[in-house]
Amino acid sequence: MFPSSMVRQVVLPAIVAAGILATATAAFADASDDAAAAAVSTPAVEAAASTPDPVDVPIPPPAEPLAPPPAPTLHERMLDFTMKSEDTLDMRGVEPSLYRGKYYRASVELKRQCVAKRESEGFYDVVSHDGYFGAYQMSPALAKGATWMMLKEHKTLLGDEVATRVLAKLRETPVNEWPRYWQDAAFSTVYNWKHTGSGAKHWRGGRWHC
Repeated sequence: MFPSSMVRQVVLPAIVAAGILATATAAFADASDDAAAAAVSTPAVEAAASTPDPVDVPIPPPAEPLAPPPAPTLHERMLDFTMKSEDTLDMRGVEPSLYRGKYYRASVELKRQCVAKRESEGFYDVVSHDGYFGAYQMSPALAKGATWMMLKEHKTLLGDEVATRVLAKLRETPVNEWPRYWQDAAFSTVYNWKHTGSGAKHWRGGRWHC
């Protein structure tokens, strides 16, 4: 009786315990499956699942760098120099001629500076009481003639259309308002038109001889 009684006392609790453990394990597994299913069905998970793989998102190509502006042409540089540069807009002082074109003569440069000094003290914007204008005290008629004399050369330097427009504008503008370059160009063109010194008669008078 003792052994059988002992077996029943040991085996039966073990069988019961094993059954309880198996039941608990199955219940836990079912609960885990339910939780996983619930997690899969949540909006956040669904949204994450619908997000495309970053590899599939098209990447726009990098923007191309802007091309540098084209370099100014010789005509454009000449226009800027004659009309807008700091040197040509400087209206005071006897300085080396800004004009160095066809009618410029190095041999006349000291005489040109002497005339500018004598006539205006190098004030390119001056107007005299007797109706003469600019550094070289040119009359309106002489200045107007000079614009026609300068046209052909400056069509080469500025281009036909620009030169025609610029000289037409100067023709309607008092000489004392012309930029320095154009006053220098007018003097040399008139003074050396036919040959060196051919126009010197326009500046033969004055406070002293040049």
